[in-house]
Amino acid sequence: MDKNVKVAVLVLSVVVVLTLGYYISGNQLPGQDSSDGVDYSTVTCTLETEPQFTHANAWTGWSVRELVDNRMVEFTDFLEFVPKVSLSEGTSSGFLHAQDWPAEMGIAPKCTLAGSAVFFQNNDTARGMYYPVVAGNRGAIRRQDIELPAGDVYFAHYVIPVKNATWEVTENLANSNGTDFLMSGGISERRRTELTGVCTCPVEAVIVQLDEAIKAKGFEEAALEKKPTENEYFRPLSAKLYHRGGDYLYVEFSEVEGMDLVRVLMIMGDEKVVKAYAEAFTAVEGNGSGES
Repeated sequence: MDKNVKVAVLVLSVVVVLTLGYYISGNQLPGQDSSDGVDYSTVTCTLETEPQFTHANAWTGWSVRELVDNRMVEFTDFLEFVPKVSLSEGTSSGFLHAQDWPAEMGIAPKCTLAGSAVFFQNNDTARGMYYPVVAGNRGAIRRQDIELPAGDVYFAHYVIPVKNATWEVTENLANSNGTDFLMSGGISERRRTELTGVCTCPVEAVIVQLDEAIKAKGFEEAALEKKPTENEYFRPLSAKLYHRGGDYLYVEFSEVEGMDLVRVLMIMGDEKVVKAYAEAFTAVEGNGSGES
């Protein structure tokens, strides 16, 4: 082969390899290092707000509004799961406890602006519903009457601000630490807080650091049966399933379209329960079911 031809082939081969490497890496979930060589595991991630703000465990409901183009747009992550209840007989198969289990375990995601965490004890099947309001649009995802298996589940969902913006956080503050669903848990106050704020690190760093914290607790990553895909209202950033003995943990980060927010979903329990709840309450297609 002519020497010049060999050189041309070699250059073309290098270009093809680099191009493929670029597109392959672009489709991967965040790694430990950023593209500019920053080690995400060592980046400081904190929520900086003015005025200073720490959200409540608003298990009876919360929403966030952002000032976008001189108007406030809303994100409400409305979801519920209800055990079998007989008001006439005064019986309930479940009890919902307000419990900040991610913080207790040392696996709470950093930079959360709003959210809640609960422990749901349930010895029978339950019914679920997921009906978020995304950038003011109702009915983007509408899953109703989802059958959920019996079993205890730890559940948490949050949002992280990824751009310095003006926010209004609305939180329903409960007057109790749980409910048996026979009587309302009760809301003592609806608190609205206006602030400006942002996470001090890229969300990729939050994802990496949470992954490291989870693995430090003895969890190992397991294969997902379905890969999440983008829909009109959410774009998946990361979705991982972990296990430790008989415990399974699902963690999902999804970008909220039309807003500078990332939704975080965390579910822990046995394998059957975690996979069912993940399918019911995922923000992204590929895990969802029961839409109507």
